[in-house]
Amino acid sequence: MSIFGVDIASGSPGSRRAPSYSLVVLEGDATALHHMISRHKLIRMIRERQPEIVAMDNVHELAQSHRDLINLLRRLPPSTKLVQVTGGDRPESLVRLARWNGITFDRTKPLEEAEASARLAARGVGAVVSAFEDKTLIKVSRRRSLGRGGWSQNRYTRKIHGAVMALAREVEKQLREAGLEYSLRAVEGLGGFTRAEFVVEASRDKVHVNPGYSVDAQLKMQSIERPSLQYKPLLHRRGYIIVGLDPGTTTGIAALNLRGELVDLISSRAMSSSDVIEWIAARGRPLIVATDVSPTPGAVEKTKRAFNAVLFSPGADMAGEEKIALGREVGYKNDHERDALAAALSAFRKYKNKFIQVEKKAPAEVDPDEIKALVVRGYSIENAIAEFSHPPPAEGRPAAPAPPAPDPDTAALRQHIQQLSEQVKTLRTYVDELQAQLAKKDADLQKAIERLDRLKDKTSREIKRDHEIRIRDKEIVRLRSILRSERKYTKKLKKNAVARKKAERIEEVKGLRRLKPVAAFSKEAVLAAAERYNLAEGDLVLLEDASGGGKSTAEMFRERGVAAIVAEGEMAQAMQEHFLDLGLPVFTSSEIAVQRIDGLPFIRPEELEAARERWEVQQKARQARLEAEKLESLFQDYKVERMKEEKRKKRMGQKEMI
Repeated sequence: MSIFGVDIASGSPGSRRAPSYSLVVLEGDATALHHMISRHKLIRMIRERQPEIVAMDNVHELAQSHRDLINLLRRLPPSTKLVQVTGGDRPESLVRLARWNGITFDRTKPLEEAEASARLAARGVGAVVSAFEDKTLIKVSRRRSLGRGGWSQNRYTRKIHGAVMALAREVEKQLREAGLEYSLRAVEGLGGFTRAEFVVEASRDKVHVNPGYSVDAQLKMQSIERPSLQYKPLLHRRGYIIVGLDPGTTTGIAALNLRGELVDLISSRAMSSSDVIEWIAARGRPLIVATDVSPTPGAVEKTKRAFNAVLFSPGADMAGEEKIALGREVGYKNDHERDALAAALSAFRKYKNKFIQVEKKAPAEVDPDEIKALVVRGYSIENAIAEFSHPPPAEGRPAAPAPPAPDPDTAALRQHIQQLSEQVKTLRTYVDELQAQLAKKDADLQKAIERLDRLKDKTSREIKRDHEIRIRDKEIVRLRSILRSERKYTKKLKKNAVARKKAERIEEVKGLRRLKPVAAFSKEAVLAAAERYNLAEGDLVLLEDASGGGKSTAEMFRERGVAAIVAEGEMAQAMQEHFLDLGLPVFTSSEIAVQRIDGLPFIRPEELEAARERWEVQQKARQARLEAEKLESLFQDYKVERMKEEKRKKRMGQKEMI
C-alpha cells in the first residue's frame, strides 16, 4: 500500500508566491522524501503513482478556494483518497493525535510533519474528504460540428448521430454486463442521437467504462458534485488488541481484545512481514505484541516497532504443557497457532488484574480501553484517568464552611457511637477467624489440585505425543504426494529434452528443418504443443489434422510468431483465406514432403523456400485482385450516385417547365 504524506513547506495557495510542498512516500517498510516540490509536480506524481491515500493535516493547503479544491479532486485518480488526518468537522491537533499514537515529530520541519500525517493515515486515523456523490455522469455527444450544410448534409448528419447512438448503446451494454443501476436521457436527432447522458448509481472508481472517442462521437465521465464537502472516517474506530506472534516458515498470529476474548487466529506459510502487519492492522490497534520465547525474535521486534506497541516476552521459553493448558479453552489447529495464542493469553494474564481495576474506577464518560492503554504504557491508574479528565480552571477556592453549632444531645450520640465501635471490633474478630479457616481449606484444596495434576501429567504427555505423531504422519503423506508429482513432471521434462536434442542433431547432420507437430486444429492442441515443444518465433509447425478450427485458433499461431504451417488433411476454404489475411503461409503436405525420422517430422529447406516463393506470388496476386475489386466497388457507387443526380436534375427541369 502506497501512502503520500504532504505538508506545505513555503508560501500558500492564496498568495502571489507559488507554494512549495514536502512529500513523504510510504511503501511498506520503504520511505522516500521529496522536499520543496511544486504543486504541479505533486499532482503529477499523484496521477502517475496513484497512491491509495494522500494524507495532510489541512487539505485547504492544496487549494485557495472551495472551487479550486473541487477541481483538484477531479484530477486525482479515482482510487486515491484525500485524507485530512486531523479529522473533519471538528479537527484535532496534529501534535495531540501523534502523541496518542506514539509518534513524535518536530513541527518546525515540514518533512517530519508530512511523515507524521502519512503514518497516522496508515493507522486509520483521519477523515476522507468527499466532494462527490456515489453517482457518475457519462456524457456521449458529437465530436464534430455539423457545419453549414450542403448537398450531402442530411447523410452527414445521419452518420454522426448514428455514431453517437452506437457509442451510447455500447456504454449501455457495458453497464448492464457490470450489473450497475443507471438512468438514461437521450436526445434524438436525424438518424440517431444528438447526445445521451447516463447517471450511474455507483462511484467513479466502480464504473469501468474508459473515457474516449471515435471519429464522430466522444465519451466523457465525471463524478456528480455534492452541495458541500463531506468528511467520512478513514476507518471505523477499532479497538485495542493484544497480538501473539509466532514467526518462522509458518507464521502463527493470534489477536485478543482487552477482555481476553479471541478476535482472530491464523497460521500461514505464505505471509511476508508486510502481510503480517496488514493482517494485524485490519483487526484492531495493537497495544501489546507478545512472544512465547526468549530472547525476542527479530520479526516480533519489527512488528512491535511498526505499531509502537508494548513488547511482552517471558523470562524463558514457555513450556509445552503451559501452552496446551492456556490454549485448550479457546482451541487451535496446529502448534503455530497454539504458540501465538499462548503468548497473547500470557500477556493478557499479566495485565488482567489492572484491567479489572480500571473497569471499576473509570468514569462513565471515558472509554476504559483508552485508560488501559495508558496503564500498559506505564501510567498509574489515577494518572491515566487524569489524562482524560478536564477539571474546570481553579479561579479560587470557596471558603470552608463554618463548623456546625453544638448539639445538646452530643453526649448521648457519643455513647451510641462507642457501642457501635465495640460491636465492629467483635465482628472483625469473627471475620478474622473465618478467614483463617478459609485459608486452611484453600491450602488443602491446593494440595489436592497439585496431586490431581501430577496424576494427569502422564496422560497429558501421552495425548500430546499421539497428537504430534498424527500431525507428522499427515505431513509425510502430503510431502510424498508432492514428491510423486514432481518426479512425473521431471520425467516429462527429461523426455522433451531428449527429443529436442535428437531433433537438433538430425538438423545438423542431414541439413533438414524440424517441424513442431500440433495434433489438431484446436486451442487445446495448440496450448499442449506450446507447452511440450516450446513454440517460439520463427518455428515451423506441422498441423496433423487441419479440419475444424476457427479464427481465434489461427491467431494463436500468429501471436507465437510461427513462421509457416504445413497442414495434413483438408483445411476449410474460409480458414485458408483467414491465414492469407494474417500473412501466415500455410502449405499442404503435397506441396512440401514431410519426412519422419525416429518419429520426428522434418522438411527440406529448399522445398520450403520454393513453396514460400509460390505463396508470396499468390499473395501478391490476391492483393491485386482485392484492390481491383475495391476500385470496381467504388466505381459502381460513383455510377449509382451520378444516375441519382441526373434523375434529380431531370425532375427539377420538369418542375421549372411546368
